[in-house]
Amino acid sequence: MQQITINVPDKKVEFFKELVASLGYKLDASSGAPVLTPEQIKLVNKERKRLRDHPEEFVDWNTARKQLKNR
Repeated sequence: MQQITINVPDKKVEFFKELVASLGYKLDASSGAPVLTPEQIKLVNKERKRLRDHPEEFVDWNTARKQLKNR
């Protein structure tokens, strides 16, 4: 069996789900749920901007991991 990912406009999602179900195909219920909320996305983007603007405030992962191991 193969899995296919399809991008469907928000306003047509319900119609598409009904169509797929009427054809006898199984929909993965978790695929429609967003991973992050809009507020979480804003926070992630804010931190990405901070990283770009002030890279001196951050350390790379290897350095951070070593610091954590030494605690």
